[in-house]
Amino acid sequence: MIRRMATLMGGAAAGQLVTVLAAFVLTRLYTPEAFAHLEMFALVTGMAAVLGTGKYEQALMLPESDREARVLFSAGQRAAAITLLVVGSAAWLTQDWITERYALPAWKWVSLCLPFVCALAAHGRLLEYWHHRQKSVGKVASAQALAPLTSEAVKMAGASFFSLSGLVFGAATGLIVRWAILTRGMKQLLQSSWSWHAVKQDRILEEYRDYPTWVLAGSAMNRGAQWLHVLLIGATLGPVLLGMMGLARRLVMQPLSLLAMSAAPVLFQTSTEKADGAPLRRLFTWSLLSFASVSALVWVGVHVVPDNATAWLFGEEWEGAIDVVRILTPWFVLNFITAGLGSLFHRVRKPRWITGLDALHLLAVLAGWYAGKQHPDWFGGGEWGALVGIVWAKCGYYTVNLAVLITAVMRHGNADR
Repeated sequence: MIRRMATLMGGAAAGQLVTVLAAFVLTRLYTPEAFAHLEMFALVTGMAAVLGTGKYEQALMLPESDREARVLFSAGQRAAAITLLVVGSAAWLTQDWITERYALPAWKWVSLCLPFVCALAAHGRLLEYWHHRQKSVGKVASAQALAPLTSEAVKMAGASFFSLSGLVFGAATGLIVRWAILTRGMKQLLQSSWSWHAVKQDRILEEYRDYPTWVLAGSAMNRGAQWLHVLLIGATLGPVLLGMMGLARRLVMQPLSLLAMSAAPVLFQTSTEKADGAPLRRLFTWSLLSFASVSALVWVGVHVVPDNATAWLFGEEWEGAIDVVRILTPWFVLNFITAGLGSLFHRVRKPRWITGLDALHLLAVLAGWYAGKQHPDWFGGGEWGALVGIVWAKCGYYTVNLAVLITAVMRHGNADR
């Protein structure tokens, strides 16, 4: 487990190093408004990547035989094709409204590529979990390292031609490259998995019906809660603050999220090999302490950075962005811990618990935003009350999520379903 996780984290670290270093250049080539376009793009593709598989990628690890797993892969691949149609319709219907409501003049051009990129992002996630099932982490690590390199290069090259949408097209290129790397050598699996008529009545789909129902519904609420702040803050506080939040996500949340996404499938796969009881609890405890240690280091690092750091590093337009980073960091580190450990809910077979927690997450974000907007004095006053309210709400939710997960793992037994 440790070797596979180290390989994945090595690829993730290499990719994120490129991303962080590129930020020093990109913030001088693009304005906060351009980063606001990127945040909206990341919202759509991030949700599509997780929901566009029907959540069958989470189930891929559980069957003992590859034949059963292929049935689930086939169902997930068909779901990714449906994603293309759904996102295409939604992008066409909402492009004018988003352009006007969020002051994003280049959004009409961005919406043209959205359906294809979203479908590939979802399919890439399905492929990634298949590679994890086969314990073939080298290809996943390569994708994590090379995709950001390509993405950042395209962003820099596009600054002269697309002052507002260059960041978006670079991000789209990175997702396409990642998908292309993951599909290499997978031709036989991909072609055979399109034979939907051969598996549509398969008993395996019935056995894992919780995934396209309860788990998908829960994930929809979770991803909505994860990205709802983009819509709320963009509409409430404008594209400049949204762009600063994008910088904070790029510097802190994105590296942590990629580490969590790298570790989670390995942890999940390893947990299926552990017996219930003490072996599973030891694995969970070790993992929790590891994630918490990384989070503590990040938290301390952000708070010792000088106040003028963002203006000095990224240009005068980013003056004050360090304040936004500090406000968001508690949310980012708690999200990192719960995202990295969340797959263990599937190991102890608690999909309905996940759905309940995700509903709580969505309600918490809405409540935090409303309270911060209507009563900013509750959160220290100031014009950023809505943002601080969301952060407080998210921190409360992640604390509850972690407490519930600890309870579920510690009480899990052989008869527990």
